[in-house]
This record gives sequence, C-alpha cells and structure tokens, in this order.
Amino acid sequence: MVFEKPIDEKAVAAELVKRLNESGRRIRGVEQRIDRTENRIRGIEETVLEQMNSLKIELDRISQKIASATQQLTSINNEILRINRELGKTATKQEVKEIETFIDLVNPITAKFVTKDELERRLEELVKKS
Repeated sequence: MVFEKPIDEKAVAAELVKRLNESGRRIRGVEQRIDRTENRIRGIEETVLEQMNSLKIELDRISQKIASATQQLTSINNEILRINRELGKTATKQEVKEIETFIDLVNPITAKFVTKDELERRLEELVKKS
C-alpha cells in the first residue's frame, strides 16, 4: 500500500524480545508468589495438624478425668448407701433413752433394793406392832 511504512524487522524483533522478557519476568513473579503462598498454606496446615493432635491429647486427658470422677462419684454413692443401711440397723435416740431408763431402774448402785434379811426384819417389826 501507498501509505504504509516500511517494517523495521529489527525493531519488531526487539519489541517482541522486550515483551517476551517482560512476560517472563511477570510469570516468574507470579510463580514466586504462588510458591510463597503454598509455603504459607503448608505451614498453616502443619500448625493446624499440631493443634488438632494437641487438642486430641487434651480431650483424651479430660475424658480420663471425667471417667475417674464418675468412678469416684459411684464409689461415694455406694458408700453413702452402705452407711444408710448401717444407720437403719442402729438404735434411735428414743430407743437409747428407753434403754437408759430401764438401766437406771435396775442399777444396783442407784436403785434401793431390799435384801432378804432386811425384808424379814421389817416384816417382824410390822407383826410385832400389830
């Protein structure tokens, strides 16, 4: 065509090389960002796994403590039931008071008993008086 400029092949080649180098630089930059992102993700994954393992260990420990506490509560409950059964077999306060009263009645130290000789003497005295 009439108005066309002659194509400078060197300039075109230089421009293509420049654009190709620029594209290569950009691609390397993107690849480096992707590598850094992958490294961060890998680090985060490792941290999450470590925390999950730590959490699992802690949950196991808590579970063992709960099991131990449950066992202790069961033991305590059984002991309370045993004590209640034993208390059912013991004397009540009223029963103890009744026993005390009975003992006081037949206690030779505080009770006034009459001996056979004393009774005979008293009977003789009563007979003589009458």
